[in-house]
Amino acid sequence: MEKKCKTVVLALLLTCAFCVSAQAMENDMLKVGIKYGSDAMSAANLQNYSEFGGYAFGYYDSAREFVSLGSVGSEYEKITVTTDTTYAVEFDDTYSDFEEACAAADSCGGYPAYVMGEYRVRIGTYATQSEAEAARAIFAEASHTVGASSTGVKVFITNSNTVLFGFDCSGLRSLGVEPIEAGEKTVTWFRGYRYYGGFEYQRVTGGNLNVINVVNIEDYIKCVIPWEMSNDWPIEALKAQSVCARTYAACQTRHASQGFDVCTTTDCQVYQGTAACNEHSDSAVEETEGEYLYYNGKIVTEAVYYSSNGGASEDCKNVWGSDVPYLKGKTDPYEQNVAPRVPKYNWSTTYSSAELTTLLKNKGYNIGTVKNLFVSQYTDNGNVCEITFVGTNGTKTFQREQCRTILGLRSMRFQINGGVANSYFVNDASDTVGLSGIYVISGSGKSAYSAQSADTYVITSRGVSALEEKNAGKSSDSFTITGSGNGHNVGLSQWGAYAMADLGYTYQDILKFYYTGVTID
Repeated sequence: MEKKCKTVVLALLLTCAFCVSAQAMENDMLKVGIKYGSDAMSAANLQNYSEFGGYAFGYYDSAREFVSLGSVGSEYEKITVTTDTTYAVEFDDTYSDFEEACAAADSCGGYPAYVMGEYRVRIGTYATQSEAEAARAIFAEASHTVGASSTGVKVFITNSNTVLFGFDCSGLRSLGVEPIEAGEKTVTWFRGYRYYGGFEYQRVTGGNLNVINVVNIEDYIKCVIPWEMSNDWPIEALKAQSVCARTYAACQTRHASQGFDVCTTTDCQVYQGTAACNEHSDSAVEETEGEYLYYNGKIVTEAVYYSSNGGASEDCKNVWGSDVPYLKGKTDPYEQNVAPRVPKYNWSTTYSSAELTTLLKNKGYNIGTVKNLFVSQYTDNGNVCEITFVGTNGTKTFQREQCRTILGLRSMRFQINGGVANSYFVNDASDTVGLSGIYVISGSGKSAYSAQSADTYVITSRGVSALEEKNAGKSSDSFTITGSGNGHNVGLSQWGAYAMADLGYTYQDILKFYYTGVTID
């Protein structure tokens, strides 16, 4: 999970201080958006590999309980759900249940449909209304034609024109499909991946289908863990990740307007069905089943994590701008024990002045030709919280996570070498004063020194003297940035969890180290 929260987004989340989405505590079902928006589908195939086979058709109610409307048997292993873009003949009669509608449909070569809370029978998939009207003429008068609907869907036998079921509730409800299970946990194939649970096909305003996996949160976590860590990592690290991932998923509301809780990418948590699950990672989830992170008795709303911090985690306020009591940075003594195993733990990248000039222009900042780039402020934990570009037409300073993202860097822990090399002198002395590790004591306490601070003074044996910055005469047209770690540095370090587990710490120890003042219940 590589979080890219903007300050305003996190602030909005935290205004509901520790609010939990209704589903997080009232039931254990998640909705995971698999295909939606520009990836929505006109047709979606499913395949049930269970020896029992078959599917139940219905919908998910407000409590996310599946309400079955009817089912088809094991002879139907492969089905396709499509948007309803054709015309049909619909009989005026309504039926008491799915079986009665099926019997009526079988007698006339039609198919059962659930329309606005009633069971009906429809016939045909006609391209035009005139074709449907011509077909209606051969049936009883107690029928009418229905046109393509902006909210209707159909279920076909895959690779055929045989309709198994029609569904249209004008967007008030969405079609749900679940594999029939009999004494075993069934997985269903969709787009090359196997998934637990069922599927919801949302089509509320026309267009294509949003495909949503509706899955028990514990099954979801089993599928997340192998992608966010690795299924062969130490069990205590996997257990810590399980609690984090479960807590994070239970509180997400960012996709609520799209009809689901979490997506499948690093914007939320990586999820690709059961592809990488094994007994080892599954056991980590099972041994922590139902456990969440809490702070002051309320569930943690931002159980964020990242790959590695390079030596120190960071306060949330120094990365995303909000002061979150359980997201406090600290020196990390554990990561160094596994650093040789971590891919690209120490990293370096170089920019030329021309590249930086173009980079800023492309992002809408025109300060002329970049002549200098330097870290203008570090945090108390030694991570970067401010960088400054100096150009021929002005300067531009970036703060918090933008220090990393503007340059495409791997972490918040880095230093910059190159450009104009400045030195600092006191009282015209010949010896320079180094600024590394310098702090300022103010009325609000100690803070890291910013090289951009104006009117800076030092106290010497001669009294108060100005700190003078002078060009040392050395300059370079390139800037080399060296750093360590990978991620935003807030919350749990995954490689730090690995290291702690390797040293014999429990998952509770790990979580309480990386999250300040939390409990696990």
